[in-house]
Formats: sequence, structure tokens, C-alpha cells
Amino acid sequence: MTGGADLAGLFKVLGAGFAIDPAAAAVTLSLRSAARAVEARELFYRALNGLEPHFSVFIEGLPYCFMPDAWDHVLYRRKTGRAYKAVSQCASCALSGFCPGVVAGGPFARELEKELKPVLPLPREVVFELTKRCNQACRCCFSDRTLKEPPLKKIEAQLRKAAALGVKDIRFTGGEPFLSSSLLPLLKTAKKLGCYTLVNTNAAAPAGLYAEAAPFMDNVLVSLQGSDQASDEAATATPGLFGRKLANMRLLRRTVPVFRLGTVASRNLIKNFKACHALAARLNADVWEIYRPMLADGSAAGPEFDLGPKDLTGLSARISALKPGGPRVLLANPLPLCLVPEDERKNLLGAAFDDGHTRLVYDLRGFYKPSYYIAENLGKGIKEAWRSAYMKDLRSFYRRPGGCRDCRYLLKCLSGSRALAKARGGSWFEEDPWLPAKIKTKNSRA
Repeated sequence: MTGGADLAGLFKVLGAGFAIDPAAAAVTLSLRSAARAVEARELFYRALNGLEPHFSVFIEGLPYCFMPDAWDHVLYRRKTGRAYKAVSQCASCALSGFCPGVVAGGPFARELEKELKPVLPLPREVVFELTKRCNQACRCCFSDRTLKEPPLKKIEAQLRKAAALGVKDIRFTGGEPFLSSSLLPLLKTAKKLGCYTLVNTNAAAPAGLYAEAAPFMDNVLVSLQGSDQASDEAATATPGLFGRKLANMRLLRRTVPVFRLGTVASRNLIKNFKACHALAARLNADVWEIYRPMLADGSAAGPEFDLGPKDLTGLSARISALKPGGPRVLLANPLPLCLVPEDERKNLLGAAFDDGHTRLVYDLRGFYKPSYYIAENLGKGIKEAWRSAYMKDLRSFYRRPGGCRDCRYLLKCLSGSRALAKARGGSWFEEDPWLPAKIKTKNSRA
């Protein structure tokens, strides 16, 4: 696939379609013939990986279980006049309540059913909270520092169970996980078990800890709340650590394959966006993630974090205006995608990684919960938690506003934040307070 003509020819041979919508910065892939469906699927995955940083990519007409690793890109809804059937894979599929099933007698007949795999029969990622202790006092932090650190053996037992079930992505977080003596042995165990390891840190611990842990980390996310010493100290309420953090970030960039930065959106960030982006570029980050403040009351951390939809849409516009080069910049947590123009939606990750849609968090108190912000006790086992009635309800789609259910961005957007819906409305199943009024129609089970 060295040129456009070669690519077009390959799509034709495989019975695949490719359509570009320049105004929306969107690409739609489709399968016109099932004769070479398996080969076309591999082509779609390759195309998706190459196109996603530049376009919103959709895959049309294929059941979610044919491309389970790209379920949030798939457009597959019930069509009038077609008969659908359930297959064995439906029983453990996270989308079984949303998907109509496989077209009976259609392109995915019996000989192709073996290629189908359920979407998220288990969480894609399990997050382990190791401690709530921290060496900073960020004003936007939501951690309860009164919780005690669990013993290493307790976490390790859960880690082994997760790996035995087939969970590949394991994340360690805090507080500041590098203040926990459990982090290094858990990282070593996770790598021995064949897991992909992710760590959230503020990079403010002693350098030796990062150097020792680096060989066992695949992906590190560093909290960066200021562009210089003054703004960092104002955001973290901790003087004298900015120089250490910069040095540690450079060490992590050299030694960990994927190096990401994360910043909670604030008025300071909006004011100093250019300087913050320049620092992320100098640090050679792979990705710079900007987060909607996830506070029950935006004023609790002061007006600095009391932002509204216009503030985040303004950041979206500035991200889209950035010149090529430097880190990929994303609005990376739940935000209704319909707040921004379609051509900017490629820079929003949506809600897939939050609110229990793809991962579980192991709480310090010894139970699994849907997310950092939703502390519902789902039980002590991964299967028990993931397949609980509460989680099925949380991931359901009949509770989504009527204006969302036919949107092609639904599986990426997921109607915004469940956590903030509860904070403002009293229930995880209320509407995101930032959802535009034109979308807010009465929920139903239709």
C-alpha cells in the first residue's frame, strides 16, 4: 500500500468501501461483500490506526463483534426489513443490550460466526489504587487521604487474578504511587505475567525511584499542572518541586516507551495555553491530555477550576488550530462531543475510558468500582463486578437522551460524564450538565 491508487485497488479487491467527509474530518469504511471479510478486517484495523489522529473514523455495516477492538468506531443499527439473530458470543458481550444481533442469513453466516468475538467480556484495563498519600496538594485533587494503604499481598493476588482472566492492561495510581513500597514489586509481577503496564505519577518523587521502575513501565502519565515554577506551585500548593519534576520527566521520556502528560483544565491553562503546549513539546511528550475538571462542585477548588462548556470548546478550537508537529493534544475525558464542530471531534477521546465503560478500579478499601469518581462497591471479584446488574445498567443505552441514541458519535461520546451527572442531578443516570439543551429530551426505554 504505497500509494493512493494501490490502496483504492486493494479496497476494491476486498469488497470494501472508503468515503471521506472533508467538512467533518471524517472517514467511513464499509464492507460491500463478505467474500473476503477477514482480509478486509485486517485492512480496516491498519487504516484505523493510521487515520485516527487526523480523522473521526467510522466502520459501517459490520457487527461490533467482528471488530471488537474497534467497537466505538462501528456503526451498526437495526434496519427495517431485516431479521436478526443472537449468537453464542452475545451472552458475554458488553453491547448485547444495544446490538440487534447478527443478520440472519446475511454476510455473517455460520462459516464466519467463528470470527466473531464479544465486545469487552471483561474490562480492557484494571486500575489499582496503591495509596492516597501524595507529596503535592493539588487544588483540583479529589483523593481521600484518610484511606489506608492495602498490603502488597492483597493487591498482588488481585493482579494475578486479573492476568489469569486475560486482562492485559494494568494501571497503578494513587495519590502518588511512587510513595508506595508496593509499586515496584507489583510492576515486576505484572511484567512477568505478560501485562502492559501503565503508571500515573506527578514525577515529583526522588529520581532513583523512577530509574528503578522504568524498565517495568510501558506507559507513564505525568500530571503537569503548570508551565513554569510559579504556575506549578500555584496549582499544586507545593513549592520547590518543579525543577525535580522536569528532570524526572526527561528521565521518563528517555526510558519509558510511551510518555504522556495530563493537565486539568483551568483558567490558568486557558490563559497560558501556548506556554503549556510549548513545554509539552520541549519534553517530547507523545500525547498531552487535557481534562475537564471532575469536581462535584466546580467552586470547591475555587473559581480557577469552575469552568463551563464555552471554556472547553474554546480549548478545543485552540487544539485544532495547532500546527502539525509536537505531541498529539486531546481533550481526554467525558465531554459531550456535540459541543464542538464535527471537524474538531477527532481531538476528543470521549467517555470510553471513564465511568466503567472499559475499565474497573480496585479501591483501597478492597472492592472494585466503576471509576475513580464513582465509588460504588461492585464486589471483590472482577467478573462479579464487571457483570453486575449495576454495571449493566450503567453501560446501558436506553437511559441515554433521545437526541443521543441516533448519533453516529454515541459510542465514543457516551453522552458525556456519568459522574458529573450524579454530582449535579443526584443519580448516575441523569443527563450530563453540559449536554446541549437541544439534545436533552426525555429518556425512555425505547
